Amino acid sequence: MIVGAWRNWLQQQKGTIRSMDASSDENTPLQISFDSRLLINPLAGPTLFVAIKGAWHDGHDYLTAAHESGVRYFLVSNQVTLPPLPNADVVAVSDVLLAWQQLAGKWRREWNRPVIGITGSNGKTTVKEWLCQLLNHSFHVHSSPRSYNSQIGVPMSLWDLQSSHQLAVIEAAISQAGEMQRHADCIQPDFGVLTHLGSSHLEAFNGHEHLLEEKLKLFDSCAWIAMPGSLNSAAEKLRGQGKKVLTWGTAASNDMQVSSETTPQGRSIEVRWANQSFVWMLPFGGESGFRNAMTAALVALEWGVDGRQIGESIQYLRDLDLRMQRLRTHDGAWILSDAYTNDWDALALALQDLDKLPGHLPKAAIIGPIPGMKPEDQKRLIALIKGSSVQLLWLVGDAWKALDWSEVDSVTCRHFSSTSATLQALEVSADAFRDHDILIKGPRADRFERFHPLLMQRGHVTQLELDLKAVAHNLRTTRAYVREHGGDHVSIIAVIKASGFGTNGPALARLLQFHGVEIMAVACTEEGVELRRHGLVMRILVLNPEPDTFRALVKHRLEPALHRLEHLDELTRIVQQSDQAQPWPVHLKLDTGMHRLGFTPEECPALHKIIANHPHLMVRTVFSHLAAADDPQLDADTSRQIHLFNDAVEVLRHPSQPFKTHILNSAGLIRFPEKAGDYVRTGIGLFGVRVTEIPETWDLQPAVRFTTAISAIHTIPAGEGVGYGFTDAADHPRQVATLPVGYADGFPRHLSHGVGSVAIHGAKAPVVGWVCMDMVMVDITAIPSAQPGDEVELFGQTISLESFAQAAGTIPYEILTRITARVQRQQRGN
Repeated sequence: MIVGAWRNWLQQQKGTIRSMDASSDENTPLQISFDSRLLINPLAGPTLFVAIKGAWHDGHDYLTAAHESGVRYFLVSNQVTLPPLPNADVVAVSDVLLAWQQLAGKWRREWNRPVIGITGSNGKTTVKEWLCQLLNHSFHVHSSPRSYNSQIGVPMSLWDLQSSHQLAVIEAAISQAGEMQRHADCIQPDFGVLTHLGSSHLEAFNGHEHLLEEKLKLFDSCAWIAMPGSLNSAAEKLRGQGKKVLTWGTAASNDMQVSSETTPQGRSIEVRWANQSFVWMLPFGGESGFRNAMTAALVALEWGVDGRQIGESIQYLRDLDLRMQRLRTHDGAWILSDAYTNDWDALALALQDLDKLPGHLPKAAIIGPIPGMKPEDQKRLIALIKGSSVQLLWLVGDAWKALDWSEVDSVTCRHFSSTSATLQALEVSADAFRDHDILIKGPRADRFERFHPLLMQRGHVTQLELDLKAVAHNLRTTRAYVREHGGDHVSIIAVIKASGFGTNGPALARLLQFHGVEIMAVACTEEGVELRRHGLVMRILVLNPEPDTFRALVKHRLEPALHRLEHLDELTRIVQQSDQAQPWPVHLKLDTGMHRLGFTPEECPALHKIIANHPHLMVRTVFSHLAAADDPQLDADTSRQIHLFNDAVEVLRHPSQPFKTHILNSAGLIRFPEKAGDYVRTGIGLFGVRVTEIPETWDLQPAVRFTTAISAIHTIPAGEGVGYGFTDAADHPRQVATLPVGYADGFPRHLSHGVGSVAIHGAKAPVVGWVCMDMVMVDITAIPSAQPGDEVELFGQTISLESFAQAAGTIPYEILTRITARVQRQQRGN
């Protein structure tokens, strides 16, 4: 939206304008924000702040902060007392969300180009993304970013419509009655797409018929609506309203007739459309992906895209909907996991996908309750299982308790009352599903993804291993160095942000607590709460807590670092409400030149007056952060930071409230130990990572290993390339090993074409070709002893984490924290 459109809408708001003083060019784009902490850059261009009141936050609490940041356009409630907002446009309305939707709807009308609206129980985002891929060859398309399909997300999607866009594809989701009509008024789609009808959010509606009626309201203004031919009830209703409905399916009555068969490469599809025939190839065979692709293709054909062009594009589609994940274990079994979409249709499709998995392993399933189940519905599960190849079944939840499996003697079934009981059983019987392909299907709230690690431990080959014995050694040698160069009074704060830099925060914290570390430091309140829930009792410093987490912070006995004066006031209010008998421990962060967070030296005199005799807060430490302690060329800047810090500390000192200090990080500890203060902070150094040169007497051991194993070995003839693009051809025959690890695991793509290497039997093997999402190829010609199944070290002993990061053009911190959740975490030495 541009400022002119905002002004036009503002003029129509009779009796609601509080002020109208902002000044910007009429054609300037107007940015949008709902959170003063996430403002894009209000000084770079005008921004509209929409003060939405949600379950956890009220935007009206941040109006002053937004104004101070440069915001001059506000949409607020007329039921609150507003702070002074000078030189601003302020519109006060009775319903901020509705006004926000109406404003976006007005901009959509002014834009006045075709809009395709998409809804359905699932598949909306995937169909939207794939449809845009099919259309983008011929049209400049705007689409909803990510899954912006909520009451707030839909108008945000429309907000970014620009004159250069030729059409827009907007998705809409609902969770209760009345929401779709608001979407329809906002989007005003010219054409529609219905992806699927299931029972998601059915509990908020008066049955399936009511849910269907609500969803179809999106299409009131549509010239045609495209959908799978299986959605008969929806098609009949829309045709009864005089709507044109386009369908795809196997029957001759469908507008796009398809027949398909799965192949090892994916799925081959024969298509008939408007007396034309095409053969397309999908790169995947799953039923849900196939249906979503066909729905997108139907819309593209109706939009005028040539079927041959669709065939060229469709072979490059990738299953963007990660809600149905496919995981492969080391012993060759598959895990299908869908812990997002949870209704009968989705279960039937998932069982079909399970049956179609390649190979001949027996099938198993772990299935949770389906929302809105009635007693008579339970027999549907028996029918589905009888029609599948499942032989081993674990059912979770009391809803399945009364099922009689006596008529299905081919299935071994166990029942568990809860997800946690199932997890406990799986921990005891981890081999129960060995040599089975398994489907995991359950409600989002029950977090069925927690089954993944236990099942993947059957032999998942790519692992990040934390050697706790090496961590303990590094802690001891660090303490010895600190005491020798900083003094016996100096203690260690162990920084274990990002769950121990992506390893295992609770396991690491337990070890450090056992070895007497006084304070652990984490980045956010959630990380501190996680440690408490794992039974950790030591002091926990939260380096960057958000004010809206202060209540949880107090509840879990966490000590916040504060860097703004208003944060002291907010924390004081919450401490007062919690009836704490003692002042709450806090830590003050000073900005000495890094300019991220912290009180400036100029604020210290005022801060001194506030904290001197504060009845509810007790300052435990004052600290700052060095920006370049690892760079000798910037030692003058580091010295200046230390000098500024010491001066500020003297301003803050008060006899009634003594505190301790710390400024040295790992690099600062190595190079400036005499400046330690009362604590030093060490984090990645505990893993044996050398962030700068260390004295020879300081013996650090690598504590983290990233490993995988050889999947296959191929002989590559001279002159032939490897992988995507046939790159890295050589003038001699080679032995190339394929490894089951890729950039989706955290192995950087930048290491392609020989930039990176791995270690096999202690020798280095260079990367060949491009690093793929799930695979890496390496040249093992010089390692003739290598065999499939042999361990491969990505980094650890032979290849250091530091050299691995340097080759990837980054730092060890980033490498560790980019290793994704599907890589199994292991510990040893505890």
